[in-house]
Amino acid sequence: MVVVRTMRLSPAGLWHRLRGSAKVGTGRASRFVSFVVLAWFLLASVLPPVKARAQPSGASQNDVEAVYVYNFAKFVRWPAESAGVPMQICVAAQSVFVDSLTKVIAGESIDNRPLKVRAIQRPEDVSACDILFLDGSAKQRLAGLLAAAADKPVLTVSDIPGFLDGGGMIQLLLIDNRVRFSVDLEHVQRSRIALSSELLKVAVTVRGQPSGGGAP
Repeated sequence: MVVVRTMRLSPAGLWHRLRGSAKVGTGRASRFVSFVVLAWFLLASVLPPVKARAQPSGASQNDVEAVYVYNFAKFVRWPAESAGVPMQICVAAQSVFVDSLTKVIAGESIDNRPLKVRAIQRPEDVSACDILFLDGSAKQRLAGLLAAAADKPVLTVSDIPGFLDGGGMIQLLLIDNRVRFSVDLEHVQRSRIALSSELLKVAVTVRGQPSGGGAP
């Protein structure tokens, strides 16, 4: 019999606890970190149900989605010209999400790229982004922001219903009070980035087929 023990940690705290057993590097350590990140996505399906966005404490939907956005970045292959440049996670969302994400990425880097959070409002700001997250507060600006990201190496993520139909890449879903996600590979492949097959394995649904140049 398998027993799942509930940990009294926020998603961000749980992620830092898991990650603390290994550092990003090469070879065996790098593979172990990838396993730990993948395990977090799987563990999300057995965590206690997330609380509504308005809840002041506990594992809110904002907390969980912030950790998802951070972890997605570890499963993306970026264009070569991005190497060594700080990774800009742009956010068109309520300030409470910006706060959650800022706490999650504080002091972190991926592939020697320091992570930065940047709140944006205008489509012309998107060109400097590596990841673009949008929540329901940006619904009226969605079309313009996605148009600005089209054909650029920008991973687009949102929890807005119908996001994939509108041209987005990863849509966060609340299923039985747990956050999951779906992917549209056709939109990804137009952007000169690639998603790892390991990430696709834990998606609820995947639209399209991986290209020959997809990330391993």
